Amino acid sequence: MSTTAFGNDFQEVNLSWNNDHAIQPKIIAARIKMTYEKLLIGRYLLDAVPTPTDAVSYIEEQDIIGNIEEIHEHGSLPFLEFTHRRIAKPIRQYGAKFQITTQEALFGNVNTIDRKIEKVAYHMRFYEDAMIFNHIVSTPGTNEIATGTNWTITEGLGAGDPIADLEQAKRLIYETTYSYATDVIMSPQMYELMTRFEFVRNKLYNSSSFVETGRVPSLVGLNIIIDQSIDPFNEGRIAVLRRRSFGYLAEAIPLTIDSVPGITMGNPQISAVYFTYAMATPIIDAPENITIVSGLRGTI
Repeated sequence: MSTTAFGNDFQEVNLSWNNDHAIQPKIIAARIKMTYEKLLIGRYLLDAVPTPTDAVSYIEEQDIIGNIEEIHEHGSLPFLEFTHRRIAKPIRQYGAKFQITTQEALFGNVNTIDRKIEKVAYHMRFYEDAMIFNHIVSTPGTNEIATGTNWTITEGLGAGDPIADLEQAKRLIYETTYSYATDVIMSPQMYELMTRFEFVRNKLYNSSSFVETGRVPSLVGLNIIIDQSIDPFNEGRIAVLRRRSFGYLAEAIPLTIDSVPGITMGNPQISAVYFTYAMATPIIDAPENITIVSGLRGTI
C-alpha cells in the first residue's frame, strides 16, 4: 500500500492490485476472445453474417429442375428452375458468467484466473459446436447413406470400408452440386475405429506428421475434423460436407464480455463478475452440400 500526494490531498493506491496488468478487465476480456478463437471448430465451417435482429428469414434451396442441353441453330436455351422454400427462425442468446475473487486479484493469482478464462472459452466453443453440428445432422434435405459399412470389423467377412463410405458420400454431394466435399466430421470413437484399418495404419507409421501430431491429416482428399458433438451417443454417424457452402452463421451479437465490480453487487469479496455471451444461430440453406453417413457401427 502506498500514499501519493496530489497538492494538499492524499490518495491511497493499492500497488499490488493496480500494477498487475494481467487482471485488468479489458485484458481479461481480450484474453477470453483470444483463447476462444484458438479453440474454434464449428465456426471455421461457416461464414458469420451480421444479422442485427432476433429472428431471421431465409430461403432454403431445393433440387434444381432441368439441365444443360446442346443448343441447336433454331433452338432455345433450356430453363433451369431453382426451387426453394422460405423459413423463419429465431436467433437465441447464450452465455455464462464467472467471477474473480478479491484475493485472486489482490495477490495476482494469474494461473487461477487463466484456468477460468480457458474454461469459459472452452464452454462457449463447445456450446456453439454442439449447436452447429446438431443443425448439420438434423436439417432435412441433406444427402443420406443410412447403411454404411461396419467400421468395428477391420478384416474378413463383413469388414468395414471407410474409403468406400467416404467416396460414396463425396459422390452424392458432387452429383447434386457439381462441387467437391472438403471435410469429414467424426467423433473420437469413430476416429479411433478408422485408425484400426491397415491402410490407415500404413499411412500413419510412414508419416512423420502423425508421429508429431497424433492426427491423420486427411483421407481421400477430406480434412478430418474430430468432435463428439457430431455423434454424441456414439451411434456410428459421420458427416461429409463442403465447408462454407452449406450455410452460414446468422450472428446478431458476436462474442461479448462485460464486467461489473463485485462491490456493486453487494459482495466485497468479489473483485469483478464477467458476463460472456453471444447471439447466433446456424442457417443451413444449402443442405445438398452435406452427406450424413450412418450405420458405421453395425447393428447396435
